Amino acid sequence: MKCKYLIPLMLGVAFSAAADGYQDGIEYYKAGQYDNAAEILQRTLNDPGTDKALAYYYIGQTALAHGDKAAAQAAFKNGVAANAENPYNYVGLGAIDLLNGAKSAAEDNFKLAQKYGKKNNEITVDIARAYYKADPVAYAKEIEKFLAKAHKDSKHAEPAIYILEGDMLFDQKDLGGAAGKYEMATTYDLDNPEGYVKYANAYIGVNPQYSVSKLEELLAKQPNSALAQRELAEKYYETSQWTKAAQQYGNYIQNPNHFPADKSRYSVLLYANSEYQKSLDVARELLAQTPNDFQMLRIELLDLAALDQNEEAVKAAEKFFAVTPTPPAKFQPNDYTTYADVLEKLGQDSVALIQYQAAVNLDPTRPDNYKSLSNAYTKAGKYQEAAEAFDQYIAHSDSPSLTDYLQASGRWLNAANRSEGDQQKADADRGLEAINKVIAGTSEVMPEYLQRRGRFFLAKGGNDMANPSKETFDAYTEVLAMLDSDPANADAANPKNKLNLYKETYLILGNYYKAQGDTEKTNEMYAGFDRVNSLLAQ
Repeated sequence: MKCKYLIPLMLGVAFSAAADGYQDGIEYYKAGQYDNAAEILQRTLNDPGTDKALAYYYIGQTALAHGDKAAAQAAFKNGVAANAENPYNYVGLGAIDLLNGAKSAAEDNFKLAQKYGKKNNEITVDIARAYYKADPVAYAKEIEKFLAKAHKDSKHAEPAIYILEGDMLFDQKDLGGAAGKYEMATTYDLDNPEGYVKYANAYIGVNPQYSVSKLEELLAKQPNSALAQRELAEKYYETSQWTKAAQQYGNYIQNPNHFPADKSRYSVLLYANSEYQKSLDVARELLAQTPNDFQMLRIELLDLAALDQNEEAVKAAEKFFAVTPTPPAKFQPNDYTTYADVLEKLGQDSVALIQYQAAVNLDPTRPDNYKSLSNAYTKAGKYQEAAEAFDQYIAHSDSPSLTDYLQASGRWLNAANRSEGDQQKADADRGLEAINKVIAGTSEVMPEYLQRRGRFFLAKGGNDMANPSKETFDAYTEVLAMLDSDPANADAANPKNKLNLYKETYLILGNYYKAQGDTEKTNEMYAGFDRVNSLLAQ
C-alpha cells in the first residue's frame, strides 16, 4: 500500500500574519465541511476578535447539519443573547421551526431576521436555504420567492445566491451546472472562498488541473485562509502532485487553525515523497503526544525500514502490531511485507516467512503478496511451497508476462528436482506447462528454454542421467540443433558462449545412445563432451 496507499518537502516560509480566527470556521461551514467548522468555531469562540453572535449561528448550523436540533437551538439562543439585533440566529431558529413543522413560528423568526438585516441579501438567501433543507418540494414556492427577492435586491450580485443554486444543482448530480453557479459566485465576489472550493470539488473529476488552478487563485487572494491552504493541499494530493501537496501541507500546518489529523497526513505525504527522516520526525512528534496513534506507528515503521535502520524498525513493528486499530483503520498487507523485508535483512528468514504469509492471508487477491511469499519460501528451502505460491502470483495477475512464466518454470524445476515418484512427475508437468508457454509465446527461442524443457523430461524419469527417456532425448536433440545453428555458441573466445550447455547436452545424448546400444553415436557425443570440457579448462 505504499501508498495507494501515497509526497515531500521543505517547510515553506512562516506566515507573516495570523490565521483568520473564527472566520476560518465560517469558511469551512460554507464549504460544507461541518466537523472542521465546528472545531475551529468552538476553539476560537472566546478569542477577543470573535463576533460571538455570528459564531454561535454557525455553531448552531453545524449542529443542525448533524441532525442535533437541541444543540443547534441552544447555540442560536446563545447567539441572540450575545446580540439580539444580529439577524442570523433568527434564521437558525426559524430553520428549526420548519423542521419541527411549525411554519408560522418559522415565518415570525424569518421576519425578525429580515427586520435586523434589511439590506443583507445573504440573510434572504439563508432563509431560502432553510426552506430548501427542510423540504425542497413542499417549500419550492418559498425557495423561489426568497431567491427572487435576493436577485432583485442585490441586482443579481449576491454571491450566496449562486452558491445555493449551485448546491441545488449539485444535489441533482448536475455537476457542470453546479460548477457554473459556483464560478458565478466568484465572479461577483473575487474573494468568495466557498465558491472556489465548491467549484474545485464539483469539477475535480472533469478537469482536475483547472480545479487546482482555481484554488491556487483563491490562495493568492487569501494567503492566510486555513480553508484555502488546506483545500489546495488536498487537491494536490488528490491529483498525485505529491511534492506540491507536501509543500503546501507544510505551509498549512503552521496556521493555528490547522487540525491535528492534518499533521499526520503531512507525515504520510513526506514518506510518499521519500523524505523519510522528515516524515519520521513528524511521526515521532505526534507519537510523543499520542503513543498509540495507529497511523503514525505505521509511518514510523515504514520510515525506519526505508532508512535501513532495521533493528529500530523491528522495535517499531512490535509496537505497531501490538495496537488494535480502531475502524476504519486496519492493518494492510504492506505492513506485514515491510516488516518481513526488515527481518530478512537481519537474517531472520523463518520469521519473515510468517509475515509474508500474513500478508497473503490478509488480502488473497494481491499478486505481489504471493510473489514475495514465493521468494521467502525459496530462501527457506521450501521449494514445493515456493512453486505453489508463484503459481498463485500468476493466477492473480491480470496479464502475466513470459518472464513470469519463465520464473514459474524455475520454481517448479527446483521442486521437481527435490521430490520423488508421482509428486516429482506432477511437479515436472506443471513446470513443462510454464516453459511451454514461454517457448510458444516468444519470437526468439533461446537454447536455455529448450534445455529447461529437457530437464523437466529428465525429472519425470526420476533424474536418471544414465538412462534418459525418449522425451528427454528428443528435447536435448532440439537443444543441440539450436546450439549448432550459431557457431558463436561453441567459440571459447566468445564471452557469451554456450559451452556449458553443450557439455550437458552431449552428456545426456551420449548416455541415451549408450543405453540404446548405439556405439557410434555414443562415441560421437562423448567426443563432443570431451572437446567442450577441454575448451572450458583452457
